Amino acid sequence: MKKSEHTSIGDFLALGETALSVLLGASKEMKAHLSDKRESVVRSLDLVTRDEFDAAFAMIKKMRQIQGDLDKRLTVLEKKMPVSSPQKQARKKTISKKN
Repeated sequence: MKKSEHTSIGDFLALGETALSVLLGASKEMKAHLSDKRESVVRSLDLVTRDEFDAAFAMIKKMRQIQGDLDKRLTVLEKKMPVSSPQKQARKKTISKKN
């Protein structure tokens, strides 16, 4: 091979290396930009963290348990002290007015 061919091949390889380096740099920059954009979108959605979600879910679970306990206690009290419903009271008033 001639010396000029060596130089041409060397120049071509150097150009390819430079182009590859530029492409890899651009790829890293695009990934960083997309990551920043994703974080920006997530922040704008005002999402809660997993810890906050778990804490709220635990509170809801506790409230449901308390509500269930109160429903049971109310049922027991209603059985002990029969109370007429508002509908029955309204019917009694209507019947007594007709007589």
